[in-house]
Amino acid sequence: MYNLSIPKKKLFEKDTRVGIVDIGSDTIRFQIFENFKNNQIPIFNKKISCGLGKDLASTNELNKNSIKKAINALKYISDILKASAINNVHVIATEAVRVANNSSVFKLQAESILNTSLNVLSGEDEAKYSGLGAIVGIKKSKGIVADLGGGSLELAEVKKKRILNTTSMSFGVHRAISKNKNIYRDFDKELESIDWFSENNFKRLILTGGTWRSLIKIYFVKYDYPLNVIHHFKPNFKLFIEMLEEVSNYKQKELKQISYITKDKTPYIKYASRVALKIIQKSKSREIVISYTALREGYLSNIYNINNKFDPLIHESNKLSKLHNDLEFNYINHAAVYDFCFSFFKNHPYVSRRLLKSSINLTSIGSSIDKDERAQFAFNQILKMELLKFSHSDRIKLATAIHFFHDNYKRDGIKKYKHLINKNSFYSMIALGIFNKISIDIGLLTNFNYQNFEIYIKDHNIIFKIPKLYSDLLKSKTKKSFDTLSKVLKMQQKIVLI
Repeated sequence: MYNLSIPKKKLFEKDTRVGIVDIGSDTIRFQIFENFKNNQIPIFNKKISCGLGKDLASTNELNKNSIKKAINALKYISDILKASAINNVHVIATEAVRVANNSSVFKLQAESILNTSLNVLSGEDEAKYSGLGAIVGIKKSKGIVADLGGGSLELAEVKKKRILNTTSMSFGVHRAISKNKNIYRDFDKELESIDWFSENNFKRLILTGGTWRSLIKIYFVKYDYPLNVIHHFKPNFKLFIEMLEEVSNYKQKELKQISYITKDKTPYIKYASRVALKIIQKSKSREIVISYTALREGYLSNIYNINNKFDPLIHESNKLSKLHNDLEFNYINHAAVYDFCFSFFKNHPYVSRRLLKSSINLTSIGSSIDKDERAQFAFNQILKMELLKFSHSDRIKLATAIHFFHDNYKRDGIKKYKHLINKNSFYSMIALGIFNKISIDIGLLTNFNYQNFEIYIKDHNIIFKIPKLYSDLLKSKTKKSFDTLSKVLKMQQKIVLI
């Protein structure tokens, strides 16, 4: 029996759930989103390997055994949709169904099983939606988006959150096992023929697609990279090129020995490496970003018209701060804390408003954990948060601030991440965490009335103005936090009672 575990919506509650079925040349992907407009992270995510397009290069037909697998996969998806009563479903198909001579019967079968129409995307639309998907998931999406699938490779130019140019090329990973000995020459020739691509220099290349994401697992292991979050990862450019060159020369026997790459991706890793190298060379890119969001998210974003300025980090941190105040005994006026902290950090080069606000909102993470383990727990939780538009550097910065909010002294658990952000950012986040601690301690004592309290820097001194009524703070843990803040900032401190 299948695990039909997607919960039904309660009676009278508006059903905002949406499902999308993506019938690709290599896999069928099925995702369900709770409310796509507010959160583009799926609550259910299933990948089923079928290999519909594995014979396209030689026969231009869908593989017959793969059709059987795909039909069974669609029946499984249909059962889940019926059991969970999800009515808002979109079904799309790409290169294999688009070009195969025998796809018409399969298309009718798919529509009958899922009881909805199947939208077979053109190559240009597929490229456009891949570009829109990168806009959904990557904070700075300007550049070239390259989506390597089973049947095709899509390229899209993104600028100012808009798609300027697109191209679809029939050079997906199934070409890697074709008998075309001139495949790389043919790829070079077609890439060179794309006017908008060859005539421009693009600083940033955003790579998406399962095989390229598998390559990142090799990078993580090869360079002992500690934060194993693939989305929004920006590898060291020089090391990434070095790895691609090495992998592109691997023998198949060597690839099969890489245990952390799934067997369905192993045959295509070498090809994916070479294609990536050629795109980097031709585009003159100097920065690589890996995206998990692509075609499906882009397709849905086009339908639901999501706000590209929407910030998932702020949205989720606001939700968590509200939840804290609903459940916890100690109410925190996060807005008042933010105003007090902002007066200190407003011109700080390493503390953005985004990090400042989210660091205050997320101080409750770990509050129910034992004190000795709280800082490390909170640090790890923030590193692994399932959020889009949240880069590795911002994850480490925010996690560091929350860690030092909870504990000023223990650093062993964060040492291996320290080198992933620059030194100034690291110590600025320590200062932010400690400052947040001081601010909330004062707020809990004064009912978040910060009148006559002030912390500021003057003549390389950090000044702490306190009303005489609250002079007992100088005998509390707050004074110790202020001492630590002074040391981190390498400044002399002055206490002013008013």
